[in-house]
Amino acid sequence: MAQVKLGILGAGGIAKVHTAILQQDERVEIIGVADVVAAKAAALAKEIGTAKAVGSLDDLFALGVDAVYVTTPNTLHVQPVLQCLKHNVHVFSEKPMATSLAEAEQIRQAAAASPAIYNLGMNRRFASVYKRVKELLASGEVVPYLAQIKMNRGELLHPAWTSDPQVTGGFLYETPFHLMDLSRYLFGEVRSVLCEARQNLSPSELDTFAITLTFEAGTIATFVTYAHAGWSFPFESLEVYGKYSTIATQELEKVMYAPGLQQAALVHDFFQLPSAEKWGYVEEDRLFIDAIVNGTEPPVTAEDGFRSLRLLEAIYESATTGKKVNLSKTMEGKAAW
Repeated sequence: MAQVKLGILGAGGIAKVHTAILQQDERVEIIGVADVVAAKAAALAKEIGTAKAVGSLDDLFALGVDAVYVTTPNTLHVQPVLQCLKHNVHVFSEKPMATSLAEAEQIRQAAAASPAIYNLGMNRRFASVYKRVKELLASGEVVPYLAQIKMNRGELLHPAWTSDPQVTGGFLYETPFHLMDLSRYLFGEVRSVLCEARQNLSPSELDTFAITLTFEAGTIATFVTYAHAGWSFPFESLEVYGKYSTIATQELEKVMYAPGLQQAALVHDFFQLPSAEKWGYVEEDRLFIDAIVNGTEPPVTAEDGFRSLRLLEAIYESATTGKKVNLSKTMEGKAAW
């Protein structure tokens, strides 16, 4: 079986998560690691063993890569992705797709025009707890009337770059974006957004958000995300309420399902699973390689990524204008793109 020759662009912490998984896939050979900091590229290449340390994306192309993982900071995703698609090289981009809707549209168009596969890394979709929630909703066992979503973004200011929009794109582009995407994945497209936001800790941006999401299917969700609670437990949670039924998650460790009145709750505890599996990284990497080898659909397409980014920008728009934003009309207006 021919191996997928793979390169890594950006040798930080998330790159190490992916390379540890990909090294276990016999269909993959990691042949290059590129980073602007030569020592970081060299260290990860040595750890992999089969990879050459290089300085740029062009150097990875010169090595003959079939696919590239873009694991650079948020604001540095767009140009490498566009270059990969232009060279017909498959690309897995860590979230977010871009840090503006205009740039996301560039990727959307490039992905549609290229024979190469584009995939956005949204690991929460494949995390054990949320797969269980998805099963309950997709089967119709629970019809979601109301949901509550919470994310403590505990790392703001520590380190300092986490509050620098020039690196992150903005507060919501970091960890909270995962749960915005997850809300669409679980409940469908969002019809409207209303948000109140404040600037409490960050010297440069809004960092406290109270958001109401109304979905096309009728579900209403409240979503709160903020910087000032630290990583207090649970730093991430989801509660879904149906007819006398409740689904509740605690971080990425546990999910409880109460199916009805006077019935025992069912608990799935994933605490002892390896983190890479529990958090969904193993499955999203496998599905990306499946798409390359078997010609199947990538786990998160450019269209999907674009719609989640549109939701994020609608939240910012509502926060700054104080008005409800109707996404249905917005997406209708984009349909001809």
